[in-house]
Amino acid sequence: MNLEGELLRKLYIHLAASFAFGFVILLWAYGLYGIVTTMKIYFQPHYVALAFTLYFILFSVFLEHRGVQMPYLLMSGALLSSIATFVSICVVNGVLWINNNSFPPLDSFLLGISLSSLAAFVIIKFVTMEWV
Repeated sequence: MNLEGELLRKLYIHLAASFAFGFVILLWAYGLYGIVTTMKIYFQPHYVALAFTLYFILFSVFLEHRGVQMPYLLMSGALLSSIATFVSICVVNGVLWINNNSFPPLDSFLLGISLSSLAAFVIIKFVTMEWV
C-alpha cells in the first residue's frame, strides 16, 4: 500500500474513533450533569446490579485470561466493573436527559462534541501508545 493511502486510512480511522468515542463522552457528561443537578437516576437498582454483575464477570474472565492471581483478580474485577457500570449508567442517563430536556443548542453541541472528541483522541493515543 502506498504511503498516501496508509496515511488517509489512519486519518479516517482516527477521525471516526475520536468522534464516536467523543459522542459517548458527551453523553456521559450530560448524564453526569443530570444526575448531579436532579439527584435522579433513570434506572432502577436491579438494572444497576445486573449491569455490575455482567461487567464483573466480563472483567474477571478477561483478567484471569491475562494471568492475574486470585485476590487481585476479584478486587480488580470489582473496581473495573464499578467504573464501567458508572460510565454506562451516566451514558444512558445522558441519552434520557437529552430526550426529556430537548437537544442542546447547536453551538453548545458543537463545542461539546469538539472538546469531547479532542479528549477522546488523547485517550485513544494514550491507550494505543507503545511503551518503549
